[in-house]
Formats: sequence, structure tokens, C-alpha cells
Amino acid sequence: MDVAIVSQRGPLEYIDGQLNPQGYAPELLSHVANLSQITLRYRPYDSLADAILALQQGRVDMLASGPQHRRLSPFVHYARPTVGQPIALFNLLDAPRITQLESLSGHVVAVVEGSAAQERLFVQFPDIKVRSFSNVQQALGAVVAGEAQAVLGGSDEVNQRLRSNLQWRFQQSLELAEPEYHRFAVADEHEILLNLLNRGIATLSDKHFEQRYDYWLSQNPTQEAGMNLPVTRIIMVIGSVMVLLVIWLFNRRSLRRQRAHSQSLEAQLEHWKTHDDSTGLPNRHMLTQMLEDHLVAAKPISVLMFDFPRQEEIYENFGQRLGEAAKEAYAKRVNMRIKQRYPDATLAFWHHHYFVVLLPAVLEEDKLQSLSKLIIQTCRGWLRLEQLQLLTRCHVGYASYNPQTEALSADVLLGHAYIALSHAVKHESSVCAYHSSLSQTGMMRLTLESRLRKAIENDELTLYLQPQFCLDSRRLIGAEVLVRWFTASGSISPAEFVPVAEETGLVLQLDRWVFERSMQLLARLSQRLPADFKLSVNFSASTVSLGHAERIAISYAKKWQINPQRVCIEITESAMMEQPSEAKSSIQRMRNAGFGIAIDDFGTGYSSMAYLKHLPVTLLKIDRAFISEIDENISDQHIVKAMVMIAKSMNYKVLIEGVETQAQANLAAVIGCEWAQGFLFSKPISERDFASRYLNDAALESNAKRLTSVQ
Repeated sequence: MDVAIVSQRGPLEYIDGQLNPQGYAPELLSHVANLSQITLRYRPYDSLADAILALQQGRVDMLASGPQHRRLSPFVHYARPTVGQPIALFNLLDAPRITQLESLSGHVVAVVEGSAAQERLFVQFPDIKVRSFSNVQQALGAVVAGEAQAVLGGSDEVNQRLRSNLQWRFQQSLELAEPEYHRFAVADEHEILLNLLNRGIATLSDKHFEQRYDYWLSQNPTQEAGMNLPVTRIIMVIGSVMVLLVIWLFNRRSLRRQRAHSQSLEAQLEHWKTHDDSTGLPNRHMLTQMLEDHLVAAKPISVLMFDFPRQEEIYENFGQRLGEAAKEAYAKRVNMRIKQRYPDATLAFWHHHYFVVLLPAVLEEDKLQSLSKLIIQTCRGWLRLEQLQLLTRCHVGYASYNPQTEALSADVLLGHAYIALSHAVKHESSVCAYHSSLSQTGMMRLTLESRLRKAIENDELTLYLQPQFCLDSRRLIGAEVLVRWFTASGSISPAEFVPVAEETGLVLQLDRWVFERSMQLLARLSQRLPADFKLSVNFSASTVSLGHAERIAISYAKKWQINPQRVCIEITESAMMEQPSEAKSSIQRMRNAGFGIAIDDFGTGYSSMAYLKHLPVTLLKIDRAFISEIDENISDQHIVKAMVMIAKSMNYKVLIEGVETQAQANLAAVIGCEWAQGFLFSKPISERDFASRYLNDAALESNAKRLTSVQ
């Protein structure tokens, strides 16, 4: 296996004066390689960016130290973490100490290209200007030359470089809370190698990792890589040749044994390349080759794909060893049943938690349905393994190839089966057969994703406002921001593009765009708005649970000089369900900054009452589902009344959504709701219509009278 190593990244990795790999990562990798009987070939690179590029282009199989970086994540797997290396900020001693990274907004910070520090700045501090360099020494030099204000990087790596350049006078200003954990980064196609690495890492304790890291931290690799040492190299080559000659002359029998052993290892490695390590089944590489052979020979074949949905849960809660054992037991049970009924079928492990059955010469729908049901019956039931007992289930999707009617590649046929399986999972059905309309739906979603990405980048979305009113005085007290997408061919509903954004990860960009434009809007209208007016802005569940909401809210409110007390952050109960502790901490920090916090669609979530006592909520928004029939349904009246009583006992304001009739408004007011929004008062309207209708002097004076006259 070819391993990329960077020449100047001590203590993790570096090349010494004799051109040998040194450091924490090569030592650990050598230990793991010896346990797994893997042959390593190190490929030195001058910079981390060059090493990443080599992995992208397939010139190496893995990185000795792989940072968590967006340039790597699409096509690598990371080994288990071993030890954490702090990330810290350094600036010159004669400059003031920097206590918060946020204070560097608009300033230049130097980083090593491709490093985790560069990714942290890009994701967490988008307002900081980043300038990347090939190595730490160049980054430090940029600060000395006045080209950057500070350096952000692995603190141990920077400190080693500073010790080798004592004339530089730097101070460590701050250290980020989350360190960067050392991992091996393995190319996506080498999952077997990843499993071997993880098994080797699992044999060592956390104390061992810390001790070895501390040892390499105490070293000081000041001698630069790539030094010209021709005499030393010649001596080393001659010595190596002499040793090999002596071994060849006096240990010929030993050499033959070694050759036989090497051949055995090569055969074993070849088996690992084509079979899954834990189940022994053909892996994705061999599965694709087998399928291609059938397609090239123009032989009919069907592909059935099923999942093991609880595999990830087992890994997370019981560890890798039991997770691999559970996967093996699951596969063995299915394989035995399939072989009894269909001897020609082949079971293979495809990817993640998906298995594939190849069934040659079978295209009949009834036979495929019969095999699908057999798989489901076999997978459904108790899986008992050591102390683990869990109930398992699966879904099946299948697709067929008929050489008389179509021409397909292996990847396309597997893709069809995966689309069918995904459809079965999404619609909670046991079995789904592939048909062309499923691909068309997928293509439409991919197209919509691409268009939405461009719409966000090109500022093609529009903000609308739905006013909110006090039920008692009928005066304007706020508005909720809603996003609309108008195109040349017509408008696209949020019900279409918001789920696509959530499924594809675009929702963070969408939330960021909506919040910044909301702050711009508030800045434009602030002088004309009522003093107690609040603008409500929604954040998605994932943005809140991952901690991005607080950074977006605080940074953009500060950028546009908006008082946080004029902004209400709306979140749903599902945001607390994804990452409860993280979401609670993030919401608390937004409340501490002065933002109002509203629970949107209250009463429709998972565990409404349980979360109220733990969150710094200022407003409950009762969902429209409870108002639509409130004037006719006594149960809805009791439910809303109970919600209002609970909210008031906790000093929360209450706003009811979806008010469409005067009778609904009257009942809501009698029950105790203070604020309301809905079509009775106003539909969502553009900023211009909002300003002309509610923010001119005459409107501000007559608004209450106009609304009261509706009665």
C-alpha cells in the first residue's frame, strides 16, 4: 500500500535527514501494518496539499495523517481516532494577545493548505479572511512580514517549528475547544484496508497513544527534509546490497521459504481485496466484476438489494467488534436460507449496511417477489449475540436486466436496485421493484438541488413577511420571515425545495442566506418599525442541533448592527430531538446574546412538555392544526387552553398560527392567546407591500381601528 507522508509535520509525521519517515503517525502505522501483515511504501510530499492531491488522483492509497477537510470527505474513509492534537492561534509577542477568533473578522489569518485549521475557519468563522501556505514555516513568515495577523494550526506542530527558529518571537493567544484527532485517511475503494487499520488500532490503549505522542512531541526535527546527502545515500545503498548478497549466499533455503510465505500473503491480500473482511462475502469490487461479466455476456440477471438498518446503531452502542460480529451473523443467516432455495444465487456485501443478491437467469416478477419475501422473513426476528439481543428487519429493492430489451452497466443496474430500496424505506413498504419513474423522480430532485444551490449563490430567492398582531389591542407586534422562490417558469413551493435542502445538506446555506437577508431587511426598516416589533426567523433542526444557528445569528446581527432583542429565533421540537444536549446549549447561548426563542408548531412534536422546562423559551407558537376547527371542536378548545395555561405558568408569551376567521380569533383571545397570525389579518406579503401597508404614518395610526372593524 502506498502511503503519503508530509516532510514537515512534526510531531505527527516528518522525513528525517536520512530520508526516513519519522513521527507519531509512521510509528503507529508500522505497528498496525505488522499486525495485519500489510506492506507499506511511503511516498514523501513537500506539503499537505500535495499529499491530498496525490490521494485524489489515486497515486497513493492513504494519508498517514488525514485532516477532517471537505477536499477529502467525498472520497475517503477515516480510521478510528487515536490522539487529539490541539489547534491554537499564534501571533507576534509585540501585538496584543487575541482572546476570541471572532475579533479577527475581516482580518487575514494564515493556515496550512488542506489542514483541519483551514476547514475550521471556513466553516465556523466565514468572516475571517484565510490565506493558505504550503507549510507552517511559510505561514509564520507571513505573520512576521505583516501579510497576516496570526497563524492558526496544530499547536504542537507550530511550537516545534518555533523551537527550530528561536529568532521568531510568537505567543500562543488561544486554543480551540475541540482538538483535531489523528486519523488515517484511506481511499474510498480500500475498505478492507480501513478494517485492518481499525482492528490494529483497537489493540492499543488510549494511554499508549498518549505516551507515544508525548515521546514524539519531545523530539525536535529541525533538520529539513530533502537535504542533499549523496555520500550517506551511497553508503546506505552499498550496505543494503552487501546485506542482501550475504543473505542470498548463505540463506538460500530461508529465501525460498520467505518467497513462499510472501506468495501466501499476496494470495491472502488478493482475497481481502475481493471479499468483505467480517462476513467473507464478495465485496463491492468483486460484485461489480461478477455483474459486468453477466452483462458483457448478455445474460439475463436480477439484482436484489436489502439493508441491515440496525448495524450503525450496534456500532455506536456496542463497538466495532460486536458490530462486525452482528453483521457476520446477519449475513450468514440470510445466505444459508437463500442457498437452500436458490443454489445459483450469490450473496455479496455492497456498502455500508447494504447486501446484494445476484440471481442469474431469473426475470419473472413472481419469483423475484418470492425471493424478496424469503429475505424479509429471514431478516425479521431476534438476533442473539453474546450479551446482545435485538429485533432485526429489512427492506428489499430489486431490478432486472433483460439483454433483449436494454443495455446497462453494472453500476447503473446496482443503482436501480438502490433506488428501489430507498423508495421502499422512504414509503415504509417491505418490497419495491424498480421502474423508470423512480429514476425520473430522483433526477427531478437532483435537478432541483442544483437549481436551488445556484439560486442561493445568485441571490434569486425572495423574503416575504407575514404580520403578527396582538389579539387584544389589534396592533402590529411582529412578523415572521418566509422564503419564496420565483422563477421564469413560475414559483416553486417551499414544500418542494425545503425538504430537498434538508436531505442534501443545502439547508445550512439556505438558513444562512435567509438570516442575513432578514438582518438586512430589519436594518432597512428599523427606523420605521414600532419600538416593540420583533422579526421572527426560522432555523432548521439540523442547523440548530449542530450549533451553526448561534454562530449565524450572532455574527450577522452584529454585522448589520441589529439589536438581538428585535429578533426571535423560531425552532421546532425536532431540533431538540436530534442532539438534545448540543441543541440546548446552543439555544441557551442565543438567549444569552439577547435573541428571543420561539418553539414553532408547538404541540405537534415528539415530547413537547418534557423539553419546555429545560429550554430558555420566550414564546410558544401553537400550530394551526389546533385552530382550524376550534370553533366547532370542544377537544381542540381544551387542548389549546391547557397549552396556554402551561405557557403562562412559565411566563411564556403565546401566539396562535393559522387564524382565518373572526370566530377563531375571538375564541383564541377568550382562551388566553395573546398574539396571532393568519389569513384573517394578512397573507405573507413582500417587503414593499408590508412597508406601504403597515409602516407609513397613516397606517400606524389607523391599523388598530381597521383591524377592530373586522369584528
